[in-house]
Amino acid sequence: MSGSSTTFSKLTNRVFPRMPNFYGLILEQCELANQAAALLEEYVQTGNKSRADQIAKLEVDAEAMRQRNLDVLKNAFATPMDREDIYRAYTTVDCIINYANNIVSEMAALNIKTDKPITEMVAALRNAVETLGSGYKKLASSPAEADKDAQLVTQARKQIEKTFRAALAQLFQGDAFVKKMQDKQAGAEAEAMEYVLDIFKRREIYRHLFDAAIDMKNAGKVLHDIVIQVA
Repeated sequence: MSGSSTTFSKLTNRVFPRMPNFYGLILEQCELANQAAALLEEYVQTGNKSRADQIAKLEVDAEAMRQRNLDVLKNAFATPMDREDIYRAYTTVDCIINYANNIVSEMAALNIKTDKPITEMVAALRNAVETLGSGYKKLASSPAEADKDAQLVTQARKQIEKTFRAALAQLFQGDAFVKKMQDKQAGAEAEAMEYVLDIFKRREIYRHLFDAAIDMKNAGKVLHDIVIQVA
């Protein structure tokens, strides 16, 4: 009897393959994103190069994981939500890790030291990444609670944008340098040129963080769309 049952089970699995655990696959990517965000925060706080190296390795691991997950999605017989939303979940989570690697790479290449706006934006980004992972973790059992996390993730963009705008306004305050040049103080032109170069370099980092916030908002929307389907 048990042999017949096993044969029937094998036959059923061939005709109707078992659905992959897509919730678990997304959560694995969220965990890598959490690690990358935590390492990014440590990097901007300490300048520890080893954190940048770890993020670079995470990006490689994340790309391999994303490709594996896409293959699972492509070959799946059935999914618990729209395939397009699963794809969007994979890609929006993966973008976070890419941004973390880009930020540390450019800070090192441009020799940019951290400042208060960078620290604040990175902290807000890390909180949003953690909240996103928390939302996906709740998705299968508590969709309503997951949606609350989705809303918090989308709201993080406003917080980061506020810091970004204020940082830009502060960055372009060059009146003191203009005054020195007008007074023909020694070295004023060289000092002003250094300041202008620093503006352009630092603005690149600010912009990466702002763009990451936009992608976090998109990630929150994807989670919200999935909640609507499974709730």
